Amino acid sequence: MLQQRKGRTALASGLAAALLVLTACASPGTAPAPPVDETRTVTLQPFTPEGELTPGLRVVQEVSGRCVPSVLSPDNDHARRCFATETSVAMDPCYVPDPELGRRLVDHEELRELGIFTVAVCLATPEQTDLTRIYVAEDTGVYSAPTNSVDPHWALELADGTRCVKVFGVKEVRENLHLSYSCDDGGYLYGIPDEELRVWMIHYREKDSDELVYTEVRTAWK
Repeated sequence: MLQQRKGRTALASGLAAALLVLTACASPGTAPAPPVDETRTVTLQPFTPEGELTPGLRVVQEVSGRCVPSVLSPDNDHARRCFATETSVAMDPCYVPDPELGRRLVDHEELRELGIFTVAVCLATPEQTDLTRIYVAEDTGVYSAPTNSVDPHWALELADGTRCVKVFGVKEVRENLHLSYSCDDGGYLYGIPDEELRVWMIHYREKDSDELVYTEVRTAWK
């Protein structure tokens, strides 16, 4: 049977009890996460309108490569899945600026001679600040077909602050739901978020547990 975790509860007394437990377990000086009033959605774009990286981000590695539509974030027009020429490693999501801005960012003769016409920056989690920059010689753009049937979010934050990122290729099914996200606390998410509610809900399984519980989503990135 599905239960509810880290969020809305049916009775006010149950909510009060849960808050008391959280407060008692919190380390000194650490406040429990505030309740979720509405799921926040974030469309990532690491570039400013002037072409600079958003403050707080920095490039620690530079490679050349090619980019195709993002598998993890198919609904973001700036998101890509890029392959480094030097290693053939796939990075997803990566983000490109608007085309005109991309051309300005590679306005150097040596880059143009190599066929480079834009750049992309890649990250593995929303909170990552050290990025890889790819000098892009080939970009096939975004999906031409509608992606309405696909979960467009590549990362979720749960009500208690747990961060989860989308995974592919794991053929595990529980309660008729496929494993869809891996979380930084060792747990997993199954299925896709229920976006019909003001606060989205999704099924969560703790590490070493066989039980799925219903939990709230605080933030979703695409």
